[in-house]
Amino acid sequence: MPRPITWLPRLAEIRRSVKNSARSHYERKDIERLFELQPRAAQALVQGISPSAKVGRSFLVARADLEAFLDHIHEGASPASLLSAQSEPVPRRRLRELVQVDRVPATLDEVPGNISFQPGELFIRFSSMPELAGALLALADILDNVEQFAEFERRYVPRQAEAAHSAEDVAAVQTMFEELEAAERECREKTG
Repeated sequence: MPRPITWLPRLAEIRRSVKNSARSHYERKDIERLFELQPRAAQALVQGISPSAKVGRSFLVARADLEAFLDHIHEGASPASLLSAQSEPVPRRRLRELVQVDRVPATLDEVPGNISFQPGELFIRFSSMPELAGALLALADILDNVEQFAEFERRYVPRQAEAAHSAEDVAAVQTMFEELEAAERECREKTG
């Protein structure tokens, strides 16, 4: 007797996740998480769905192929028959695009509207915890990317020379006030 397919009761949830994903391809680890499978079962599923590419020793399944597989099952096809029917060798296709995240990361050019930057200052406006969490996640995306991090630093981190210059300005203003107070006291002493 064949083993029961444990992920079938969650088919609608899995289909929704794949349909709303920004990923271009799924690898075995992604299939493990999505279908809640052990590594060997996930690898068998990847190879049964007809992987569209191989990167190193890993097979990748295009999101469109995974979505079509799930749609066939939803329409009433037997998963076992679909998997056995696709036992052809893996084609060697060149990947044109590979997106391995479920959402598009934020960039400095596409920052959420509730975040604003000025050199040396960062402002986040929020009215709920999800709004704050989204802004912090966007900021983490920006700072996690090497190019974006460098650009953020170039635009918004005050330079040491500017910081030292502003410290000198503060000291000069302080000295000026001290001199004015001394001149004022001297003037009072002469008139008083």
